[in-house]
Amino acid sequence: MSLCYDGSRAEINSVPVSKKVPLEYKLDPASKLGSFIEWYEITYRTTNENGRKRKGNAKKAILDYLEGLLTGVKSKEVNDFMSSIESFREDTKLPKELQSAKNTLSPDEYENFKKLFEKIKKEEESNKAE
Repeated sequence: MSLCYDGSRAEINSVPVSKKVPLEYKLDPASKLGSFIEWYEITYRTTNENGRKRKGNAKKAILDYLEGLLTGVKSKEVNDFMSSIESFREDTKLPKELQSAKNTLSPDEYENFKKLFEKIKKEEESNKAE
């Protein structure tokens, strides 16, 4: 390929640009991976200065994790993803009410709610036993 510029001839080497490979899955929301993605989007939700809420980017986190595994590099993303998996496992052991409260309340409010929730559950259990 050649171009004319001010009467002189300039050569341009064309460099092939690699295409992005699409990766798309349709997941059942009831599956563990579907549940994880939904949990991640809620748990890592951010709010910008205008008050607009953005979901946590679960797809990017999963891709960064897989890339790290394939390259063999223990990056920050791999470690963060592993800790988010552990958090997911712990959170899914909680009742739905506590999961929802953990995602919507501040840490202090959540701890107060958790104490009250556990107190209510103990009361309900003692009332059933009687």
